[in-house]
Amino acid sequence: MGLEDALSSGIGSGSAVPHQAFYARTSEHGFETCVEHLCMTGCLSGGFAQQFGHGKDGLLAGLFHDIGKYSQAFQKRIRNPERYGKVDHSTAGALFLVQHGCSAASFAAIGHHTGLPDMGGLGELEGSTYSARMNRACSAGNKNPLVLADAWKSQLHVPASAFMENTEAGREIGRENKNRSFYSEMMLTRMLLSTLVDGDRLDAEFFTSNREDRAEHELLARLKERLGGERLAEEQAPSWNTLREAALSAADSFANESDARIAQLAGIVEAIARKYFDKPDKTPLDEKRCELLERCLDRGRDESCGPGLYTLTAPTGSGKTFSSIAFALEHARTHGLQRVIYVIPYTSIIDQTVGQFERIFGIDAVLPHYAEAPYQLKDESDMDENDLKRVLAAENWNAPIVVTTAVQFFESLYSNKTSRCRKLHNIANSVIVFDEAQTLPVPYLRPCVRVIAELVERYGATAVLCTATQPELKPLFDRAFDGAEARIPEISPFSDADRDTFRRVTVDCIGDIGLDALADRLGEHRQVLCVVNTRKKAQYLYGRLAGDDSAGDGEENSAEGVFCLTTLQCAADRRLLLEEIRVRLAADEPCRVVSTSLIEAGVDVDFPVAYREESGLDSIIQTAGRCNREGRRSAEESMVYVFSTEGGCAPFLKQNIEAFRRVSERCADADVMADTAIRGYFSEMLDMLGDASLDKRHILRLHENDANLPFERIAERFKLIDTPTVPVYIPLSGEGEALCDRLERNDIDRTLFRRLGKYAVNVWPKHLQQLLSAGSVEPVGRGASPEEDCFILRDMGLYSSRLGLSVDVAAADGIFI
Repeated sequence: MGLEDALSSGIGSGSAVPHQAFYARTSEHGFETCVEHLCMTGCLSGGFAQQFGHGKDGLLAGLFHDIGKYSQAFQKRIRNPERYGKVDHSTAGALFLVQHGCSAASFAAIGHHTGLPDMGGLGELEGSTYSARMNRACSAGNKNPLVLADAWKSQLHVPASAFMENTEAGREIGRENKNRSFYSEMMLTRMLLSTLVDGDRLDAEFFTSNREDRAEHELLARLKERLGGERLAEEQAPSWNTLREAALSAADSFANESDARIAQLAGIVEAIARKYFDKPDKTPLDEKRCELLERCLDRGRDESCGPGLYTLTAPTGSGKTFSSIAFALEHARTHGLQRVIYVIPYTSIIDQTVGQFERIFGIDAVLPHYAEAPYQLKDESDMDENDLKRVLAAENWNAPIVVTTAVQFFESLYSNKTSRCRKLHNIANSVIVFDEAQTLPVPYLRPCVRVIAELVERYGATAVLCTATQPELKPLFDRAFDGAEARIPEISPFSDADRDTFRRVTVDCIGDIGLDALADRLGEHRQVLCVVNTRKKAQYLYGRLAGDDSAGDGEENSAEGVFCLTTLQCAADRRLLLEEIRVRLAADEPCRVVSTSLIEAGVDVDFPVAYREESGLDSIIQTAGRCNREGRRSAEESMVYVFSTEGGCAPFLKQNIEAFRRVSERCADADVMADTAIRGYFSEMLDMLGDASLDKRHILRLHENDANLPFERIAERFKLIDTPTVPVYIPLSGEGEALCDRLERNDIDRTLFRRLGKYAVNVWPKHLQQLLSAGSVEPVGRGASPEEDCFILRDMGLYSSRLGLSVDVAAADGIFI
């Protein structure tokens, strides 16, 4: 059956009510016509897509995504929803678009409610794949509920020429990129889904609730006025040229608003920078920080440094965070980019970055988007104006500065879900700063590099790899840019002499040492940090220190100044312990901390001496960043001791340790924290891991060698935190107990699990079974499958705020690189 037949067969005399109005939705104040919804959505989607050169595709996707609402089945449903069930209104538009050569827009249309499906087989009829839905639509004949009334043809005025490639120069809608790979086609499809979902949701919200706290409210009002509200209500769409110009005007409005916001924030940065530069009596360290900041500002203003891929390799303590945001804002203003997205690997450090940005730029300029952001934990009734604005902005990242996690950022780009994909179009034309770039997850390293390259190459983004320990990623980027050599200039090159200015510690490799001897040595220090590779070792050392009355400082209770930090404690307790640790450090009170690598994740503490169990060089440098952090002591007296312990190294760290040993042997007496050593370490790591280890879930293979376009399969596989651990919730007195009680009663809302997150301890399946067998935990809130069950700790004797949950974890410890 052909296109017109598939969409119109069975529609003739008697099949459509004369002068019947066709509605897309209803609200308390009336009905929105299909014409109004399609035109508003189309112009919004087209305007969003114009930002990356595919405005025509976005406009067409929006204009036809809901033509399925012209079916009698849907019109009966909207007039009497209690009597008539749900109607598929997405497939008709998808069929129309694909048969007019708009394949990516067709996928977007079919997935604008349920998400992007896999392509499926050519002759497939069963299931929810794209092919199955298309085939069913074409073969159902007159019984097909998708058959449309002829009214849609007379109400939408889109000429056949609109579906042909637009070759006009200048501000044309639709810039086709020839010879795109499967990967690029799939990423374009996700981007078009983003524009369509955002346009669709914005128009729906505008019609039903007209929220004035929505940042796009004024733009929506102007767009409706331009298109003619009365005309749309009378079911007549403007001409194709009018729609096209309206979409272009919307794109210009987005850009102009962004330009104004970015210029304002860049002005704030410059004012602060002037104060730094004009400060009298600067120390040598202050001078070097100012040099870094000045170079970042200069490169940001340099018109020849266009959108692209950059590194910012700056030592710890150099003011890297402020300098990086300064470059990002100046660069965005110079090149007309629309926002800055700051991607942070760990939730443990995101609060302090958000706090710093809010103090500088104001709360209204910064969108923190992560599960435990304060506004995410509130019920709407408890939110103030800023909270409400942030909730709305988090849906589509319409904010000048977005601070988010690496998990949120990368998983969204590989997702097929509408809620996750909605914000993707606002990543285009942005400056993306990847803080602690060395933490990109090894099993997904090639897909992460590939999508960064795609954003730079096809979506006008600038990416900045920002870290003190720059990984050697150029070979991977060379491949990601289709074999073309990647150009990755350094924003602010540092000489060895420059780095010496920031050197605050001395690293000493002391070799093997027993745990008991190590505990004795730690007890000799009044204040000391020791980072080990497993939770079991941390707990053992804590026990030795806490029970050793010969600690040497005369405390009545030596355990008072001893702390253990592991993921066996819930986040709420770790936060309280860290506050206590900071107080003791500042007061020069005894403070001996044994921790797993979690303290390396940018936690702001300052010890006079540190010990680090042998690991990767990047981890050792991160531990060194917790020693003499404020530079109050000389580097020579601020020691970081690297050691190994009996029993061999953990299997998951063998390659990291081997790479570190090779580099340290080559360095001999040279500084293992020098830039050459760091790059050498990462090169060794990549060589030892091998190509297959950098894409363990075959994400790129599914993109590049599979015409099946498996959107759903890829989304299921791409999980940066993909461990089999299960959360056990700890009913700590107060909020923890109250939240666990709500979970038991199935009193669940959108915030419950976010709030419960800080009371969770993630345990491995074998330990969960041990706890279940002993009756120590109880399953509650059962889900659709055992994997979705929730568990609450019943035997609180197994949990200590100082030590965590008592389980044998020797065989299941792990860290992330």
